Amino acid sequence: MQLVLILGTILVPICMFVLRHRPLAAVFDLIAALSVLLANIAAGLAVLEIKQESTEFTTHVHEIFMDPLFLVTTGYIGVYSVYRLLVATSRTWQAKRI
Repeated sequence: MQLVLILGTILVPICMFVLRHRPLAAVFDLIAALSVLLANIAAGLAVLEIKQESTEFTTHVHEIFMDPLFLVTTGYIGVYSVYRLLVATSRTWQAKRI
């Protein structure tokens, strides 16, 4: 499982980078925006629950990391961040060649 996560973190952004000139680039951006929104909602709801139950100083705080919605959205945000760094690096290199 660790190998799948490591390879996915490397290969998925590279595939996204290769596909960036197609209409998929807008889809990548839209999914990222939705992921940020949903991750914030999941985190906010978890914080609200923790505050309502007054369990700030227990391990209950870490339950947010078990929420599938939070894991999927933040996972995509991580992959998308690497993709955007690849795009920015590519633009920098192209600007230096001109």
